[in-house]
Amino acid sequence: MPTRQAPRKRRTRQHVIADQSVTYVERFIIDEGHTTQRLAPDYGYDLVLFTYDEEGYVEPGVAFLQLKASDSWPPAGAHYVFGLDIRDYNLWMAEDAPVFLVLFDATRRRAYWLYVQQYFEKDASRQPAKGAKKVRVEVPRRQAVSRRGVAKLRHWKENAIR
Repeated sequence: MPTRQAPRKRRTRQHVIADQSVTYVERFIIDEGHTTQRLAPDYGYDLVLFTYDEEGYVEPGVAFLQLKASDSWPPAGAHYVFGLDIRDYNLWMAEDAPVFLVLFDATRRRAYWLYVQQYFEKDASRQPAKGAKKVRVEVPRRQAVSRRGVAKLRHWKENAIR
């Protein structure tokens, strides 16, 4: 007969898929010749992206990535919709370095990225309403995290520095 154990901290499914999201994204970054630094505790950023040129020399500047993991993201046409916390929005829009939101779908083992500052600067109607606690973002399904996707993140980082 099993004995009842005292309450302990428990590793949940959300913890597992959060870790999966980080290793999934890091694999493509490393394969593309770049590196990341994991941040803990997380106050709005999970990874810092460092890029390197074709000869392996570090390039100036960084980009920040915030990962969100779910067992599935319901598609809305050509996008996935995410309710972004207004506190993250406020931090990211004040950031000089590019910030990329990454949605990881643990069931499909796929991730999709959004360049946050560009998304809001491109269309004024996307700005949050006064007093809002969240703002809706649409992450394009065509912007998959892949080696090609990482090359695009690098491109946006280089453009932000200029």
